[in-house]
Amino acid sequence: MRRDRRHPVSSALAWVGNGAFLAVVGSYLFGYFQAVDGHFEEGAGILVGRDFAVFWSAAVLTAGGHVSQLYDPGAFRAALGDLLAYDALYYTWTHPPHALLVALPLAALPYLWALAAWSLVGVAAYLAVTRKPALLCAPSTAMCLFFGQTGLLAGAAYLGALALLRRHPVLAGVGIGLISVKPHLGVLIPVALLAARAWRTFASAALTVLGGMSLSVLAFGWEAWRVWLLDALPHQASLLAGFHSWTMVSAFSGARIAGWPTWAAWLAQAPFSLLAVFATWWAFSRLRRGLVSETSAFGVLLLATAIATPYLFVYDLALVGPVVLWALASWRRRAERLRDLGECALWLVVWTLPILGMTIGSAFVPFYSVVLLAALLLSLRHAARDGEFARAGNQGR
Repeated sequence: MRRDRRHPVSSALAWVGNGAFLAVVGSYLFGYFQAVDGHFEEGAGILVGRDFAVFWSAAVLTAGGHVSQLYDPGAFRAALGDLLAYDALYYTWTHPPHALLVALPLAALPYLWALAAWSLVGVAAYLAVTRKPALLCAPSTAMCLFFGQTGLLAGAAYLGALALLRRHPVLAGVGIGLISVKPHLGVLIPVALLAARAWRTFASAALTVLGGMSLSVLAFGWEAWRVWLLDALPHQASLLAGFHSWTMVSAFSGARIAGWPTWAAWLAQAPFSLLAVFATWWAFSRLRRGLVSETSAFGVLLLATAIATPYLFVYDLALVGPVVLWALASWRRRAERLRDLGECALWLVVWTLPILGMTIGSAFVPFYSVVLLAALLLSLRHAARDGEFARAGNQGR
């Protein structure tokens, strides 16, 4: 099969743009770490790696046998202060206990070395799965590294599972099971698997989750799960109702930023979540019947995930970066009308979403979910076009 070749001018612009972006990011990181005083940004009193402090501190406490402190917000913040000399006003550990199995190796390294290893492993896993070096330039990748968060690792597990779904369903289930350490990212996976009737993947994912839970019980005891279910989850729900910033991309957070009361924000979130469920079921039921391509169905699922949950952050948009590249590759093959240029503009906005709130300000946050919804609707339209081509092909045989 002959590969599509881009116009030389397009290729040159891509190289220049990506090179300039990497140069700017490299210069920033060099200056950033040159200014670091210990673990902190000089004069700012902010930890390098931001949220990574939560993962590293949880690993150190767990390695020291202090799991009981993790799900007590006051005790955890006090321990984080002792470990890093930092007043962590909002930092809490709310991940399920089997996530500690992933974080635990971090305890073997000092903070900055652990952050470097965490970042390199995340980038390597993400690029190994996607095989798209352009994602190094994605703002979502920059946000994952800036916040020291799990977006790249979670994205690698999610995207890797999708890539294996049709050819290696059992391995795909293992990848899906790993996503359970970030439960809000997997809310639509059961819908997709049921619609596709992917029973082996569903069973493999369930066994992987149960295996992880069992290992965590053996390692940390039942008490960790009891405290997580009864104390940590309600605390996280209360944080969601009260905490909102430019880093959150859901309709719920947008409504809260706009000044809506909590009950109205939940009402604003509801149609986005319902549409996400419908879109996922529609795409994967048609994938099962051969009416849409894998790329179209996966793109719908990933965009639907971005609008389905109220608890989604800019670094979680690492899931969406590959969708933008797929869409732009398709656009280059058919761009000929003004409407097509509008589509390109939409995808470029989606590409830059992770940093728009930071650069424009919180006033842009209510538009996050609207932009993602527009991208989802556009993906659904193209997926429906796949079905038209498939039916035309079947009739022509």
